[in-house]
Amino acid sequence: MNKLLRKVRKVFSLKADNKAETGIGTLIVFIAMVLVAAVAATVLIHTAGTLQQKATSTGSQTTQQVSTGIQVNSIFGLDSDKAVPTHGVIEWMAIQISVTAGSSSINLANVTISLTYHGVSASLTYVGYENISVTSAKDFVYGFNSAVGGTNNVFNTSYFSTINGTTNGSKHFAILVLSDPTNSLTAQYPVISYQDQVDLLVNVSAVFGGISEGQAVVGQVQAPVGSPGVIQFTAPESFVSDVIQLQ
Repeated sequence: MNKLLRKVRKVFSLKADNKAETGIGTLIVFIAMVLVAAVAATVLIHTAGTLQQKATSTGSQTTQQVSTGIQVNSIFGLDSDKAVPTHGVIEWMAIQISVTAGSSSINLANVTISLTYHGVSASLTYVGYENISVTSAKDFVYGFNSAVGGTNNVFNTSYFSTINGTTNGSKHFAILVLSDPTNSLTAQYPVISYQDQVDLLVNVSAVFGGISEGQAVVGQVQAPVGSPGVIQFTAPESFVSDVIQLQ
């Protein structure tokens, strides 16, 4: 009888299950790995999305930078001595510009004309109404003129009136609109678009005291983004007329 009881107790005795403990430990490790993988996947997806947006933005900015630009079509100067041109100097200058093919629109109020002559460099900005002395709001004056209907004299004194003085003339340029099929150019927001053409008017007498015969001038017309329009010419050795093509 005692032997039987010992056998029964042996069969039904509780023992430590080492395999079960190992399985639970493995399950815990597996769950931890799944959680870590989920967190890592979330971080990777977020990072990938951020990088994609930055890449798209950078690509758009790069495309705009490459495609946008100003083109200098021609530059004419007015001699200060109409009667005897050889005795005078270039006092006014008209820089005809347009935007390059495929270019975005450019606000000329944000454009800078850089000029270097005889070792002196100047940076000129658009002369808006805030640069002119006025007595009331109705007297606001812009350095903005229109010749879309045509003009027989690009160097008409009225076009240069806002930059005719030393103060404004030495620091700013005025605008003369030649073509504006997009109707994008206004005095307050002179935005030049494709097919538009304008003259940027410069009082070089106020800036440099005039440009003499045979003298070199370099510079550029630079917008905030895009390629600049290049200014590079040497004035003729002898002025034979009052209006002279410089570039």
